[in-house]
Amino acid sequence: MKKITTLIIAIAALLVSCDKIEGPYVVSSGREAVTVDFPEIDGGVYRKVLLEEYTGHRCVNCPSAHQKLEELHGIFQDTLITVGIHATALANTTMSFPYDFRTEAGNQLANDFGISSVPAGIVNRVPHTGGWGKDEWYNKIMEVDRSKVYAAIQVINQYDFPATGNLKVNAKVSMLEAYEHPLSLSLFLIEDGIIKPQMDGEEMVTEYTHNHVLRAAINGTYGGMLTENGVLEKGNGYTYGYSVSFAGKDWVPEHCSVVAILFDKVTGEVLQVEKAPVIL
Repeated sequence: MKKITTLIIAIAALLVSCDKIEGPYVVSSGREAVTVDFPEIDGGVYRKVLLEEYTGHRCVNCPSAHQKLEELHGIFQDTLITVGIHATALANTTMSFPYDFRTEAGNQLANDFGISSVPAGIVNRVPHTGGWGKDEWYNKIMEVDRSKVYAAIQVINQYDFPATGNLKVNAKVSMLEAYEHPLSLSLFLIEDGIIKPQMDGEEMVTEYTHNHVLRAAINGTYGGMLTENGVLEKGNGYTYGYSVSFAGKDWVPEHCSVVAILFDKVTGEVLQVEKAPVIL
C-alpha cells in the first residue's frame, strides 16, 4: 500500500503497524473465484475513511461542495476516499441537463439515509438523516477512530480490453483484529473526468468536470458477505471476485476506479475502504 505523504500531525499519528498475514486464504461464495496472487501485507496499514457525497448537476451550491472535497483530499490524501452520488430531484434530467448520472444504487442509498437535499455527505455510513453539510465534513472525518485497524483490503483489477470490455474485480480482506459482527463487502465503480453541464450559482457551466461519480454497484448496493455467516476471523484472508461489463456504456476505463467498502452489517459503519484504478 502507499505510504502516507506529508499530512497533518493528527493523521500521521494514526499510522499503525500490523503483523504479516499468512493463510489460510478463504475463497468466498461470491460469483467468481479469485485466481490472482496478492502480495503479502507486512507494513503499516491505516484505516481509511469513506465520504459519500450526494450531489446533482442542477444543484447551484454543489460546486462549492466539490471544491471543499478537493481541499479535504489535499489534507487527508489517500486516507480519504470519495464516492459522488447523484441523487434527489436536482439530479433529474431536463432538456438543458439531458445526461443521466443517477444509478439504482445511488437512489437506494439516498433514500436509506434520508437524503432529500444536496449537497450532503455521509462519512463512513454513520447514520445521520439528511447527511452533513460541507462545512461539517472535516470534523466528521476527524471523529473517525483510527486507533484500531480491523482489516486491510487489497484490490487487483483485470480489464479485458478490447476483446470483451469485461472487468474482473479481485478483492482480498485480511483481518488484523477480531471483530464480532458480520461484515459485508461492496464493490463500487466510480469515474473521474466526466465533462457535462453543471449549475454553479446562477450560471450553467457547460463543460464542468465531474469527479468520483458512482457508475455502478458491481455486486449490488450493499454487496455480499465473504463467509456464510459474514463473520471474519483474525489472521485470515478472504477473497472475493466479481465482474462487470463496460460493453454498451460510455464509461472510460482509464478514468475509472473500483472502491471496495467493508462494513458492519449490524451498525452499517464502514471499517475499511480501498480504491484501485481499473487500468494502472
